[in-house]
Amino acid sequence: MTAEADVPGTLFRKIPLEMKKLGFDTRQKFDEIAIDAERLKDSQHTIKQLSTAMNNCIACHATYRFADTEK
Repeated sequence: MTAEADVPGTLFRKIPLEMKKLGFDTRQKFDEIAIDAERLKDSQHTIKQLSTAMNNCIACHATYRFADTEK
């Protein structure tokens, strides 16, 4: 998981811990989806995994917003 490598440290330190945890968990879920999809080749299993992962996306986007502080 290298998504954080491109995030400036000044921004990463400002992200709430719960948002970081959710982000790490989401990326782990997508990694598992990729591995299982290749290994199992079971589309129904993949769809169930995707549904679970998308719940993280929905929860995060419903909870967290970046605010424009320049106004």
